[in-house]
Amino acid sequence: MKEYIKVGKIVNTHGVKGCVKCVPLTDDAERFEELEYVYTEKDNVKRKIEDVWFRKGIVYIMLENINDMNTAESFKDTFISILEDQLRELPEDSYYIFDLEGMEVYSAEGEYLGKVNVVYQTGANDVYEVVNKNKSFLIPAVKDVVKEVNIENNRMVINVIEGLLE
Repeated sequence: MKEYIKVGKIVNTHGVKGCVKCVPLTDDAERFEELEYVYTEKDNVKRKIEDVWFRKGIVYIMLENINDMNTAESFKDTFISILEDQLRELPEDSYYIFDLEGMEVYSAEGEYLGKVNVVYQTGANDVYEVVNKNKSFLIPAVKDVVKEVNIENNRMVINVIEGLLE
């Protein structure tokens, strides 16, 4: 089964020629310039990107066979995705958010703490919201705290410093 990764959400149309406005779900919106095609969630069709431009954090995309405003409108509130093999190679100690969400978190002593529910991108460093039953806490994604991330085993090990879990 192919693994689709959401890279944007279509939020509206732009103009009458079928352009869609897309909120990027990637930290590098200009990544869309490198893509030749995306998959539309609405109909699971591979569509060539015919044109792309950016304005104020929004990506404007002309997709193959979406040639009028009414057709573009039917894609509103749906996602566009790429295949896993279209992902960029990340530098060491960098991870895709979709790989981290759902990851099981343990203390350095082996105590189960919960699962990563959401990754917040704060600017200085990411913050992981970890949830265990009805309790949640925030873990800063810094080397002093996050000791190990093992994507293959879906496991993160953290150093529980004083006050972190309160």
